[in-house]
Amino acid sequence: MIIRRIRAEELRRCAEMAAVAYEFPLHGSDETAEEAVRRMEENPRDRSQKYWHMRWAAFADDDQTMMSAMAVMPFRMNFDGHNVRMDGVGGVASFPQYRNGGGVRGCFEAALPVMYDEGAVFSYLHPFRNVFYRKFGYEMAAMGLYWKIDLRLIPKKKMPGSCVLAEKGVDLRADLMKVARAWQQRYNCMVIGEDVEYAWAKDPDPFAEKTYTYLYRSAEGEPKGYLTCRPQEEDGEDVLKCRRFVFADREGFEGLLMLLASMSADHSYAHFLTPEDISPDALIPEWQNGFVHCERVTKGMARVINVEKALQLAAMRGEGSLVIEVEDTQIPQNNGRFEASFAPGKENRVERTEKEPDISLTIQDFTRLILGKHSTEDFAWLPQVRLNCSAEKAAKVFYRKPVFLCQSF
Repeated sequence: MIIRRIRAEELRRCAEMAAVAYEFPLHGSDETAEEAVRRMEENPRDRSQKYWHMRWAAFADDDQTMMSAMAVMPFRMNFDGHNVRMDGVGGVASFPQYRNGGGVRGCFEAALPVMYDEGAVFSYLHPFRNVFYRKFGYEMAAMGLYWKIDLRLIPKKKMPGSCVLAEKGVDLRADLMKVARAWQQRYNCMVIGEDVEYAWAKDPDPFAEKTYTYLYRSAEGEPKGYLTCRPQEEDGEDVLKCRRFVFADREGFEGLLMLLASMSADHSYAHFLTPEDISPDALIPEWQNGFVHCERVTKGMARVINVEKALQLAAMRGEGSLVIEVEDTQIPQNNGRFEASFAPGKENRVERTEKEPDISLTIQDFTRLILGKHSTEDFAWLPQVRLNCSAEKAAKVFYRKPVFLCQSF
């Protein structure tokens, strides 16, 4: 088996593999490989197009028969107030006749050390199954709350601001990016959006696409929230499915909620996702008899690519030091013991050491702990974490933080 990054002439085969794996129709194209590359580089619709050349594939020994492939896309993400490189992984697929043949494993084993060498601090993906990707060092990270709300029971409230529909000739991208910045500054794992993340809003046609993006602005014209919704039928009822639901503050949330409530004559329920630290209980007075349903859901899996860099950038509490022993079966540079020393107003100092570890853990557990998904109080539920110091000492490094991601890739 041969594992390498793809060439331009292999792009079409990657698309064909994805169409088979994810069961969607792929229509023919008269473009040459050179024309397709030029189009994607000049006007990419998303990062998988902009960074097509970073896609990995597994080939049979003839170096021509493609068996498996995956896209790797460099993003920028927030980690404890730092703008760091995060390599997103998407489009992981194999032709059915080559599944369980080691192609995907080979792609990850080749790609992960390269991510380290190229400067990534984290990687992220949206899995089809958690157990499968734990083999490569990934672990559940961001969580969210998925809401289903009966629009007919939301009390109508006159908002001071107003909403505008994104349509042809109405370019809202700068305002959308400004709204998202509130989450990008607050939550670990949030993608720091650039122009390519908002290519979908460049020239929308809601009337043809039956997908509607609304921006809520305050009375002063400040962008406060936006949503993208699509009406559809579910269990015999007309509902609104919100693919995006982003707000900078309470007014932004209420503005979007009132917009949805205004559609209650035609739609019974709305579905949307929020970070799990949002508590709009007081804004939704009726909760009984299924009028509101809230479900905690996972928003993908993360992986630390560079342990030393993550420790250097992590926001630690107070003053002290901690010796951390990490086991990583995929990236050898992450194996070993790291002593992290820290003090207020100073950069963290991280050095390799032979000292006895205060804590020993796998790369999976290190990832979810350094991102802030858990605190030391959760250690009893993390059986592979071995704590050799007091919980108070470890809690200066590992404590709960806001974590969320709403970017798809």
